[in-house]
Amino acid sequence: MEFIHSVLAQDETVTAGTIPSYDLPVNPLSHILITLKFTRTDAAADGEPTFLETLAFITKIEVLYKGSAIFSMSGADAIAAGILVCDFESWGLNYLGTAVEECSFTFLVPMTRTLYSERECFPRSTRGELILQVSYAAALTGATAVKAQIETIELPNAAPERFLRMTTLSLTPAVAGEHDVELPIGNPISELVLFGTTFPAGTADAATLGYLQILIDNQRRFYSHTNFETVHNMAGRMRCPPGYWFSHTHWLEALTSLTGVQFPGNHLLKQYVHLPFDIFKDGRYMLETAGKSDVVLRIGVDTGATTALRVIPCELVPSSAGV
Repeated sequence: MEFIHSVLAQDETVTAGTIPSYDLPVNPLSHILITLKFTRTDAAADGEPTFLETLAFITKIEVLYKGSAIFSMSGADAIAAGILVCDFESWGLNYLGTAVEECSFTFLVPMTRTLYSERECFPRSTRGELILQVSYAAALTGATAVKAQIETIELPNAAPERFLRMTTLSLTPAVAGEHDVELPIGNPISELVLFGTTFPAGTADAATLGYLQILIDNQRRFYSHTNFETVHNMAGRMRCPPGYWFSHTHWLEALTSLTGVQFPGNHLLKQYVHLPFDIFKDGRYMLETAGKSDVVLRIGVDTGATTALRVIPCELVPSSAGV
């Protein structure tokens, strides 16, 4: 076995508001790496690093096979999915809060849960069938001279059994209470990545993803009922805490002292929830949907938290089945 790590776009100038497209390699494809490099023009406010702005540079990443999406989500969601599903976290370059600083940040676009897996990756295709599209924000706030490096990892000798499909379902509930999101039927689902705009903060104990349930043909399965706080915190069973904390605060014992406790701020996944089924990635706990009439994620939206939410099902599609 071998892999081929190669460059698809080299320091390509990024123009705000554009949607460039790229033909992807024809060999079996493990993953794509999109790195944005730029000069930071804004100093961070109150010492907070500005990689949060970088996440907003990309409004959508899509991989299309014969016009159908096998990967579709925002840049911010791609970072969350990379961390939660693939254990990939960009280190970022120059994690500083100063202006006029050369920086870079990498977004992962996976075709597999386990990078470099010869059993789980996108199968061999024909030139022009597999397309990458990157939608850039209307304004690239806080940066200048933004460039893109796009690199691909092919597995030329792989004969994959399946590949990972991740697309986004969106909902903005009009009222508090229970809301059902229909999950795709036909392929096994290994996990869900969820985003909810509102989360408990300050004195407001309210979450867009207040509680979660999974129902198959109207019967509760796997997650009979779990609350936002618990399932959010339980993401630690899959990986260590995410990095890129917003900031930290020094507690000063005296005005002249720089010693004392450092209080961390929130992290990039503060609004995200991970619902894994296939915990061991061996199929024993997979959410099977084939032959089912109804597969539903039921979300209990708290009062005061009727804000946008997104659901990303992680489907494992047999290579022989296409998209």
